[in-house]
Amino acid sequence: MIDVAVVGAGISGLSVAWHLSKKGFSVQVFEKEEKAGGNIQTTRRDGYILELGPQTILADGKVEEFLKSVSIEPEYASESSKIRYIYKKGKLISLPLSPLSFFTSPLLSLSGKFRVLKEPMVPASVKTEESIAEFVRRRLGKEFLDYIVAPFVSGVYAGDPEKLSVKYAVRKVYQLEQKYGSLIKGAIKLKAFGPGGRLISFKGGNHTLIEHLASSLKIQKENVVLRIRKKEDRFVLDTKDGKFEAKSVVVSAPATSAGYLLRDISWSASEEFDRIYYAPVVVVHVAVKKGSIPPGFGFLVPRVENKRILGTLFSSQIFNGRAPEDRELLTVYLGGATDPDIVDYEDDSIYSIVEKELKEILKLESIEFLGITRWKRGIPQYTLGYGKYIELAQSLERETPGLYLSGNYLYGVSVADCIRASYEVSKRVEDYLART
Repeated sequence: MIDVAVVGAGISGLSVAWHLSKKGFSVQVFEKEEKAGGNIQTTRRDGYILELGPQTILADGKVEEFLKSVSIEPEYASESSKIRYIYKKGKLISLPLSPLSFFTSPLLSLSGKFRVLKEPMVPASVKTEESIAEFVRRRLGKEFLDYIVAPFVSGVYAGDPEKLSVKYAVRKVYQLEQKYGSLIKGAIKLKAFGPGGRLISFKGGNHTLIEHLASSLKIQKENVVLRIRKKEDRFVLDTKDGKFEAKSVVVSAPATSAGYLLRDISWSASEEFDRIYYAPVVVVHVAVKKGSIPPGFGFLVPRVENKRILGTLFSSQIFNGRAPEDRELLTVYLGGATDPDIVDYEDDSIYSIVEKELKEILKLESIEFLGITRWKRGIPQYTLGYGKYIELAQSLERETPGLYLSGNYLYGVSVADCIRASYEVSKRVEDYLART
């Protein structure tokens, strides 16, 4: 019997498995796909490094500590990647990087800027929960929502700010109001106007991290776990390749898969997890002639501009070696919660939309398509009332000793969120095993 069975070899599962293996526990990871990594997938071909999922990782101290402990060197983003653009009325406008540049930027009108200045005087809401859109309109105004926050929500969550919960989707922002009564006052107090970390990837792409972690772990790939049952002091996993027994189980699969696996432990939890909505995302890789795009990280497109593209990253400018010497690599995003149907469009229709809009936005003469990736269940949406799912996961762990849940539907959608959460999840497993 193994100490820990980890179901799912995405970054959440692998990180937890690595922590526990390091502590000396016997750990077996089960992955239904041929390749580990979940949504972190990298394709390398013809001199291009194509990220099919997350492009970058925002590494704070905890993430840097993790990478150092697993002995992998990150690749840091270029200085030019600090330049980011918002598309507004036919032009790319660089996002202000300081309070001073904010007031000289044409991104917001004069009235929009004055509305932001009033933020410290806005009282806290009496509501128990607000959408991101409600929260931002109340504190910073509609223009700030339309041209700064809504594009950010599209870029990070592929989400709809009218439906996402500020309390759960952007906890740190919500906590600023709760603790300081004002976002601006809180940011000044914490000296936190920046993103709070450095953007990184790895030589060869983000899947390099997955490969590095997987190389030191026991992983059964292409072995589907069909059900999980609690039997006295152990768990029984029925898989495609037979039965396995474990003292504890960490389910790090997406919410729907987790619900399916846990149906014998809690049918009500299974039904609830199945309701969590994942926004679909379409990723299109495009090559253009070197020198035909401005320096920077990329651009976001506000929904009020009536384009289908959510945003585009200048991938070969963020990290070196992502494209041949005479080319630039662009990664274009479409779909999300505000445009979900596009995931089912034919390739030619998507290419046509991307070509038309990229030429208009970047004033390009020609582009070359490198491929399309569709994530029909892309990013979990922390919608209003999402707290019930967090509470359900917590109660399930309390009621079923030895069972633990992990994944980006519980602790934050980013790779960094998953890595940070792995410390806490693995500690809970370790404490349980020490008691048994």
